[in-house]
Amino acid sequence: MYTTVINGCSKAKLWRKALHFLDEMRTMGVTPNAYTYSAAISACGNGGKWEKALDLLNEMRENNMKVNVITYNSAITALAKTARINTRQSMNKHPSALDDPRDVVGVIDDEQLWKRALMLLEQMKKENVSPDVYSYSSAISACGACGRFQEALDLITIMRKRRQTKPNKIAYTGAISACARSGEWAPALKLFNDMKSDGIECDTAVYNALLSALSSSDKADEMFNLWTEMCSTRICSPDRNTLATVIAGLDRKTGKGNNKKIDKVFSDAVEREIMLPTDSMDTDYEIDLSGMTLPIAKAACRFILRQLILKISEGETCHDLSFITGVSWNNKVDSSESSHSPKQTGSMALREHIRAVLRDDFEPPLYSCIPKMAAGTVQVKKEVLKKWVDTQS
Repeated sequence: MYTTVINGCSKAKLWRKALHFLDEMRTMGVTPNAYTYSAAISACGNGGKWEKALDLLNEMRENNMKVNVITYNSAITALAKTARINTRQSMNKHPSALDDPRDVVGVIDDEQLWKRALMLLEQMKKENVSPDVYSYSSAISACGACGRFQEALDLITIMRKRRQTKPNKIAYTGAISACARSGEWAPALKLFNDMKSDGIECDTAVYNALLSALSSSDKADEMFNLWTEMCSTRICSPDRNTLATVIAGLDRKTGKGNNKKIDKVFSDAVEREIMLPTDSMDTDYEIDLSGMTLPIAKAACRFILRQLILKISEGETCHDLSFITGVSWNNKVDSSESSHSPKQTGSMALREHIRAVLRDDFEPPLYSCIPKMAAGTVQVKKEVLKKWVDTQS
């Protein structure tokens, strides 16, 4: 009964409750077994409390309990999950407001995490506990989150040598992620192809990991080809992260041919309702760009204006065009802005970026204004828009 309750706490990420029931067991004279400890270790792992997870593992050894593969896997997974939490925090992704502030994991030394995961694998071998696919996959995930691509590749090689531990999707994804965080696109691409050769379906997470590796190496054409491949398969579908990575990579290259690729990617995203879903706009003349990265917002402007050129040219009544940008300063300006983008990186408002795009990226320039009662809106008056459309016709 206690083991079942602790396992429930683990799934609910209630690590404090899990440890409470573990202590209560001892008080009530009920001896925890290996499965009980595994559930408690898993609860600590789900809560990002890797130190407590390893303390429980040591406690088992002190009590002369045999540590099985399930318990070891729970401990390695605790390290991997903490590494992923650490990575998210380092990317300025804050925990939910619903989370208990006491449970927030502080950014710690990544080296502790991946090294300890590898140490646990070695400890398993010393105790004649054979690591399984899950053991290796979790260790690779820890290495991946910490950007240790060579260690991840070495583990993949070990898995390949053993028939019973052939790399699975989790292992491949972790290794590709490690390569991405290290800027190593070539081994990431090889892993991707090996994964396909092994008959493992590549999902969105795998594609996004590979795209991240290619993005760090300016492989814009390869990224565009992967986007096209994702759109043509039924196995997976691109998401907003895919779109942001691909357009950021393409935006680094200049030239009309590259702009056409960006326009194609954005059009695909609209068709799939990744961007500008039909229920997000009141009219064709009021578009919400808030929250978009600068390269995506630029692509959105081109897309909207292409649509309006067709409609107005066919006789549709022209109206004031409003781009809703918000008024807060954009501190997450994409470092991949093209060479002709404004250079106030980290301090330029999206609103001002859109005004610059309309003015500098179109011929003739399309001039805009800021309505007095709507500081977070870029507006193109209908008279200006109509004259501009006539030049495009």
